[in-house]
Amino acid sequence: MQTRIISWDKTDGYDPEELREAVEILRSGGLVAFPTETVYGLGCDGTDEKAAKKVYEAKGRPGDNPLILHIAEREELDPLVKEIPPAAEKLIETFWPGPMTLVFRKSDAVPKTVTGGLGTVAVRMPAHAGARELIRAAGIPVAAPSANASGKPSPTECADVVEDLDGRIDMIIDGGEVGIGYESTILDMTGLRPVILRPGFITREMIEEVIGTPGDEAIPDSPSLAEDQAPKAPGMKYRHYAPKAELTVVRGDESEAVVKIDELARQFPPDKVGILTCDERMDRYEYGVVLSIGSEKDNTLGHNLYHSLREFDHRGVTRIYAETFFGSEQEDALMNRLMKAAGGQVVDLANYTRVVFVCKENVTISPMAEWIMKSIVMDKSIEICSRGLVVLFSEPINQKTIDLLNSHGVPCEEQSSRLLREEDIDENTLVITMSFTEKVKVVEAFGLTEHIYTLKEFVGLEDDVLDPYGGDEAAYEALYLELKDLLYKMKKRLGWQ
Repeated sequence: MQTRIISWDKTDGYDPEELREAVEILRSGGLVAFPTETVYGLGCDGTDEKAAKKVYEAKGRPGDNPLILHIAEREELDPLVKEIPPAAEKLIETFWPGPMTLVFRKSDAVPKTVTGGLGTVAVRMPAHAGARELIRAAGIPVAAPSANASGKPSPTECADVVEDLDGRIDMIIDGGEVGIGYESTILDMTGLRPVILRPGFITREMIEEVIGTPGDEAIPDSPSLAEDQAPKAPGMKYRHYAPKAELTVVRGDESEAVVKIDELARQFPPDKVGILTCDERMDRYEYGVVLSIGSEKDNTLGHNLYHSLREFDHRGVTRIYAETFFGSEQEDALMNRLMKAAGGQVVDLANYTRVVFVCKENVTISPMAEWIMKSIVMDKSIEICSRGLVVLFSEPINQKTIDLLNSHGVPCEEQSSRLLREEDIDENTLVITMSFTEKVKVVEAFGLTEHIYTLKEFVGLEDDVLDPYGGDEAAYEALYLELKDLLYKMKKRLGWQ
């Protein structure tokens, strides 16, 4: 098969005859790769079972990995799904067109070939003008996974699609470099509450502002679904985004990670080892092939992730060491992609498997810290709990604390105060107190010499976190906002997703 390449330009759009040609290919069951604002997609008629099978064959994609349907207008959604929950309507009104995919119960109009055999369908309306014009002109929902060979880094420019799929598909539309550089956020709207299946450019915080706190089933590390278990969304079961080279993520304090990566890299010839960093830290490395995923300062982290992974392959690199990247609004999406590219292969500089937040009575500050941290850490293998230093008898969490967490959509279970005991602390436990006095008492009581900090000390600040007991609602609200800010900083330093 000879793959035809046409172009779309931001100013001039399509050549009318070339657009008609692309539409005819889609309508007749062929495959067209096209740019979106996230990555390039490989499109086919989303109502044609045979065309969907061609997509799986061209990519080498497992048949139980569902495709995403792309539409150009809101009214095109209704025939594809059985129902649209009120929360979905709010998300559509806010984020469509844009990089958000919603999962619904499918109608009979959608073949199960497209949905990986599931009774649900994933749908999104891209913001890219060229993509929407193509879909609108075709007059059909376009099923489109990323336009790469299955498992490889997603394509962010035409050359990537040519590299993977030339001669295997009918047409590629060259729209230049994409804007975002990684895939859409996916939410499952079929349960009692929305659940994030894949983080993306639209963040949890953005979603919370519209519908409250969603659940989270994203897989941060290596795929873990059973062989006979179908994934609800792309990226949940199989290894994705991976270069040919072996990729390892070095997780921990930023400065310590730079030293460790340099040490690891020097075990290999300089032309065979790659280092993945950001613009601001490239000059810290003097060995190996050093590439950047973007700028922290310009908030472009992740834009060059897939491009850099492909570039390592082009340069013949066999081992890659990557920093952890936090500090941008899209950090969850970025680290999700990076960890999946690494297949869960991580070097932990501080291998904490448990965090214990400690305050005096374990009824206000430490429980609030516990539940906020649980809501922002995606790696569910880390145990997060709270304890008290003076717990004469067990009592429930302060009601103002529970009400405040609920008002912010932070899930919290009913629990009673618990005394910090020796069995709560092992060599992999990080103990975080709210005040310096509490830290001293823990050190004296348990003989700790390391892995214990006040919360502000841990993130490089001074002073204590003050108890709002006896204060009004504004005092509790101020505590919540302070803790949330500190805990995000703590998460960043630990390199946690």
